Amino acid sequence: MLMIPVSGSRRIIPLPPTTTLHCMMPAADAPFQRTLVEKYAQDIGLDVRVQTGDWPLDSLTSGAVDMMIVSEDASPIPYNVVFSRPFADGTVWALRADETEALRHINRWITELTASERFNRMQKRYLSGKPVDLNSISQYDNLLRAMADSIGWDWRLLAAVVYHESRFHNEATSCKGARGLMQIRSSRYSIEELSNPARNLYIGSRYLHRLEKMFPGANPTESIKFSLAAYNFGEGKVSRLINRADSLGLDASRWDNVATLLPQGHHTVSYVNNVLDTYAYYSRLYPR
Repeated sequence: MLMIPVSGSRRIIPLPPTTTLHCMMPAADAPFQRTLVEKYAQDIGLDVRVQTGDWPLDSLTSGAVDMMIVSEDASPIPYNVVFSRPFADGTVWALRADETEALRHINRWITELTASERFNRMQKRYLSGKPVDLNSISQYDNLLRAMADSIGWDWRLLAAVVYHESRFHNEATSCKGARGLMQIRSSRYSIEELSNPARNLYIGSRYLHRLEKMFPGANPTESIKFSLAAYNFGEGKVSRLINRADSLGLDASRWDNVATLLPQGHHTVSYVNNVLDTYAYYSRLYPR
C-alpha cells in the first residue's frame, strides 16, 4: 500500500516495506517524471526506487510496484487500476483501485504543484521543443476551438488561458468565488451557468474579446497582452496604469512599459508571461 500522511486518529497501515516508494516508468518519460516522482516521495517523507521499462499494469495490481507512470490513453486498463490527473506530457500516475485515499492525496498534490512557478520551469526544461504523443490539449478542445473562432483567437492561446485559470478543472472554485474553467466571478450568472463548461468558456472568451477591443495596444500582440493583464488584474486597474504611464511619458501602447509601474514580481506580470509561454509551448506541439 502507498503510504501517505493523514491527519487525526485514523491510521493507514501499509504493507511492508514502509519506507520506500517503488515506481515503474517508461524510459522515454524518465527525466521529467523521475523529477516529479522524487519530489512527491520527498514531500511525503519516503525514499523512492524508480525502475524503467515497459512493465504491464499487472505488475501494479500484483504488488510488485506501488505506482506506475503510463500514457493517459493506456489500454487495456484493468478494473482494479485507477489514474491520477494527467500531466502535460500525456502521462498519468497509476495506482491500485483500493488506494483511494492515496489517489485523492496525489491529485491534491498535483493540483498544487502544477499551479507553481517551479512546475512551469520544469515543463520548460524537460518538455519544451520535444515531441509529446498527445492528440489533444484537454477534453474541451472542441469547445475551445469553437469559442476561439468566435472571437478571432488561436484556440491554443485560449487553451493557455484556461490552463492557467483552472488547469482544465471545471469544478475549480477560488477563495473569492470564481468558478469553472475560466474562473468567472460575477453575480450576473448562476452557479449552474458557471459550472457548465460551454457556458463558462463562452462568458470568459467574450469578456477577453471585449478587453481586447478596450485595450488596442500598439499591435495585435500588445492588445493580447493588455487583455490578459486586465483579465487577471481588472480592467479598471489596467486603465489606471495606462493613464499613469501616459502621464510619465511612457509609450503606454506597449504592455512591457506599463508593467514597469507594477511592483517587481507582481502576479499579473507573471500571469501574462506564463500564459504566453504556455501558448508558445502548445503551438509547438499541436496543429492549428
